[in-house]
Amino acid sequence: MNHICEQVHECENEGSEALAPVDILVIGGGVNGLAVAREASSRGWLAAVVDAEDFGAGTSGASSRLIHGGIRYLENLEFHLVRESLRERERLLQTAPHLVKPFPLLIPFYRHNQRSGFMVRVGMFLYDVLSFDKSTPLHKPLSKAEVEVKYPGLEPDDLYGAVLYYDAQVANAERLCVEQALDVSSFGGRVHNHLKVTGLNQSEGGVNVQLTDTLTGRQLVQPARVVVNASGPWVDMVLSHSMHESARLIGGTKGSHMTVGPFPGAPKTGVHYEAVSDGRAILVLPLPDGNYLIGSTDIFFEGDPAEAVMTDEEIAYLLKEVNTLIPQAGLTARSVVHTISGVRPLPYSPKAKTAAQVSRNHHVSVHPTIKSLFSISGGKLTTHRALGEMAMNVVETHTTPRSSRAPWRRIFPSGSSGTKHLKLPGARCADWGLFQKDFLEQTKLSPSAARRLLGLYGVRAARIEELICADPSLGAPLPSHKDTVGAEVVLAVREEFARTLIDIVARRMLLSWCDDAGLKAVEAVAEIAARELQWDEQRVHQEIEAYRQWIRHRRPRVMEDTAIMLSNLAKYPTSMKKSEQ
Repeated sequence: MNHICEQVHECENEGSEALAPVDILVIGGGVNGLAVAREASSRGWLAAVVDAEDFGAGTSGASSRLIHGGIRYLENLEFHLVRESLRERERLLQTAPHLVKPFPLLIPFYRHNQRSGFMVRVGMFLYDVLSFDKSTPLHKPLSKAEVEVKYPGLEPDDLYGAVLYYDAQVANAERLCVEQALDVSSFGGRVHNHLKVTGLNQSEGGVNVQLTDTLTGRQLVQPARVVVNASGPWVDMVLSHSMHESARLIGGTKGSHMTVGPFPGAPKTGVHYEAVSDGRAILVLPLPDGNYLIGSTDIFFEGDPAEAVMTDEEIAYLLKEVNTLIPQAGLTARSVVHTISGVRPLPYSPKAKTAAQVSRNHHVSVHPTIKSLFSISGGKLTTHRALGEMAMNVVETHTTPRSSRAPWRRIFPSGSSGTKHLKLPGARCADWGLFQKDFLEQTKLSPSAARRLLGLYGVRAARIEELICADPSLGAPLPSHKDTVGAEVVLAVREEFARTLIDIVARRMLLSWCDDAGLKAVEAVAEIAARELQWDEQRVHQEIEAYRQWIRHRRPRVMEDTAIMLSNLAKYPTSMKKSEQ
């Protein structure tokens, strides 16, 4: 410990501020990193978690938003991964019912498919067997006639049947990250976004991690007995800040999705089908707001994951495949509302010929020379809790307890994980269905606004009402978003760790997913946030501009429409003014 203090003191002399030591520091505030920190906290470790951006800002927020068992993994004989995924899917349906909902999907059988209907039915039988303890229905085979009645928009040629099965959807995936961060904090842990790792140094008592606050420039050093690098596709980049060499761990693939509005022939359930051009799995997924999420691509990716964007080629590929499946859809590039793109943190697999061949399993690696440093590769949205549990089991196996005569102190009974049955903060009530009913009956908010709050915050929607009672002005809706309230901004800042306008609009309130990309509300949000965070006029302007720059990466149609309108106004100012008169 004296050695740690000496190194911290050296850092202080270089202008870095020393933070109080922690048992474990988790680098990465995505769903997996937060799951590790939550698991550690529940076991009695003093945990801290840091992220260079914000919670859910990377891969977690760019997913298909499905909580699924991974039926495709059966092709690679990854039965353990499928069983784990299905078990975790059921757990999330119970521990996060406000965020995770049962979701039906259709797999149509076409004669041009690479996988026959018989093989799919065998896979679905195994899927049901491996999910023997589920609460969702068993899969159901459908004849061609039944498909044509229930899904009249699908291409009928070469169609000879289908199966309908259930997985789950988490439309507001970013909120899974936020609620885990709330738990880490409630267990006494420390939660920090916008802290970037700039150095990793071994010490006698563990690891010293140099950090830079990307918003203020403040230099910090965090001593930790153990460090878990769960930074997703940035794992190797984080390790590069150590003077010790390590083997490459991540071979990421880029997955891109796009959203479109309702279209002719659109299905009422999700559709999971094979692309005609290459046999890849394509998903057409209804979202709660009425739009459709379509994806994803799977492309080997090199470079900074923060620069991953959906290309014109990816958009054209998905549009062509959806229009082939649903001929009357008539989707074009102008149909795309916005796009998302992220890099999957898959294990480095140099022998894999295609991205689909790379395993979706997760692994924990011990650094070859820094024995208190662990790194995670792989992992997906569905299995984040199981990954956190597995990672902490590995860490505890390799780490000596604080007292060699006593095991790690656990808040929950020894021998069982504290997170297996632990509900997320938004689901902590005796009966979620009854809470919803009572809230909708008693609230003074409009029914649509109340339902939106329940879907985002769960039982914590009651906190929104408390804030409105204390300041009725916070009950006013934001411009062009009648189901929002200003109190959400206050909650995001006071209780949900939001530090920027992007944090609030994109990952607390999820307005970036709206057709206007949240742009019509940002000024009103910034005004409320400015009061909470003491922003001056210049900072408000910077935050609004930063949001506009950030949202451009999603290629929102609303920005293209605005650019076209301004261009036309510049070309024909007189005629435009006359028409307005």
